[in-house]
Amino acid sequence: MDQNPNFRALLEGAYAQTPTLAGNFVKFSEFVNRFSELVAERSEKTIDVEEFIKANYPDAKYEPNFKPQDTDDVFLAFRIAPNKLKYVGEVKKKIESIFKTTQTDANGWIPFAIVGQKITRTEYEAMGFLSIRDVVRCLFGKRIEFRKGDITKREAPVQVRDLKLIGREDANPTPATPRITTTTFKPKQGSYLGDALDKYAYFPRPKDMPGLKGWDAAVNTLAVNLALEERWYYDDADKQNRPILKNYLSFTFERLQYEDKLETGVAAKSNRQPRLKVLENQQYAVWNTGLVDNIYDPIYAYFRRNDGRQPAITQPWIFLGFNTANSSQQKIMSSFPYRPERASYFNDPRELLYDTRATEPTLDWEHFLKDNISRLPIGFIKKGYADNFPFVDDPLALTKQNREEYYRNMADAIYADEDWKQFVTTRFRNAVTVALARVAWNYKTAIPVYYPTAKKLQLLLPLALEDKKRIDVALVCNHVYKPEEGVNNYEGRTIFTLQMAYNNARLITRPDSDWLMADMATSN
Repeated sequence: MDQNPNFRALLEGAYAQTPTLAGNFVKFSEFVNRFSELVAERSEKTIDVEEFIKANYPDAKYEPNFKPQDTDDVFLAFRIAPNKLKYVGEVKKKIESIFKTTQTDANGWIPFAIVGQKITRTEYEAMGFLSIRDVVRCLFGKRIEFRKGDITKREAPVQVRDLKLIGREDANPTPATPRITTTTFKPKQGSYLGDALDKYAYFPRPKDMPGLKGWDAAVNTLAVNLALEERWYYDDADKQNRPILKNYLSFTFERLQYEDKLETGVAAKSNRQPRLKVLENQQYAVWNTGLVDNIYDPIYAYFRRNDGRQPAITQPWIFLGFNTANSSQQKIMSSFPYRPERASYFNDPRELLYDTRATEPTLDWEHFLKDNISRLPIGFIKKGYADNFPFVDDPLALTKQNREEYYRNMADAIYADEDWKQFVTTRFRNAVTVALARVAWNYKTAIPVYYPTAKKLQLLLPLALEDKKRIDVALVCNHVYKPEEGVNNYEGRTIFTLQMAYNNARLITRPDSDWLMADMATSN
């Protein structure tokens, strides 16, 4: 923990990371929770938030009966005048100055790395931000737009622009919902941390890695010092974050909890003790990550029970480390009746193989071409069109609303043009036929994948749509097998980008395939 953290900077960071309401108010309870989290991560000191605000921001305004429009909620809200936010204000001015003084392209884009070079890590970490991108999103909301750089034009990996400077009407000068709270991203602990694991355990910030959040540091140590070497990223931009490993651990833990829930129910009916996979006793908890070290010893995640000394830490368990049973953690492991087993995703090994005796899978054209057309390679789509559809060079450069509208218009145009639709569907179906021929030649072509929402296995088929030498997307197939009724069919349920395919396939095992590898699944 920091010896002397800047509590005022942390307060302003917490204020910026709390969703903004009308009139720049924020919900006081949400703000206090965030501030308390930031303080607990850096100090053993307890802060009286209201007294601290009174001493440092005497002009702050409170609204005891704040009621957002179109809701029945009534709660205490408060606001700090923007000109009183010293640390937030300084960083915001620096970022605005960067956009004003940096040479842009014709559309106002600049490399995001320039922002990262001119705003120091010390500045934003003092306010409790995980990265400079979080700072930009929290302080500017939709006003600052991001897109992936075009490597064919020698652009930087990430491009940004200030919509206000180019006169865009959709520029939003005030943050929308600045704090990111998706299931795969928890700023307070690190990136790509799933909800189930985030609620279960607190990952302390290590003293020897002051620049990393607890979860990020834990995964970094696991990948570098313990686990059998494996590529846990898609491209160089993801190398330090290791998103594949983080998603793997998050979904593995979720699967273990699900299996334990089923086992508890079965054991209760059988009047026996359940054999659980997430083991807990009065002091410790442990579960099997499914990973191994370089001598193939299983790696476990170890935790101690939260003693409640830090009220801001609400998770029941505190992370201790990843290690094998044959390590310094042997005393913890020996306190349990058995070593926990790894997650299991199938009961019948036949689920892992594509049954070539079945008919070709049915294909849901509406879902493929209307709901997921953005996942298809644009070169494949373009080959079949006859009329002058207004294609854009870089759909990712569009705002989300405009991008969604662009793909809706494309799908509608395909359905309105019989020749275009026939080309797309025929070429897609031909690609499926070729994929099945590959499966018949090599059963490893079809890759099992875990579908977390449905808690079931599916199979991936590789589709080469634009160029027969290159796989573009994966067809996700669901097996409908009822031998007593003579039913043996496959349904083509959806299409995955290669990144989505690898992410889900890695939950079961590292894919042994010539068409799905981490370095092929670069982000789109």
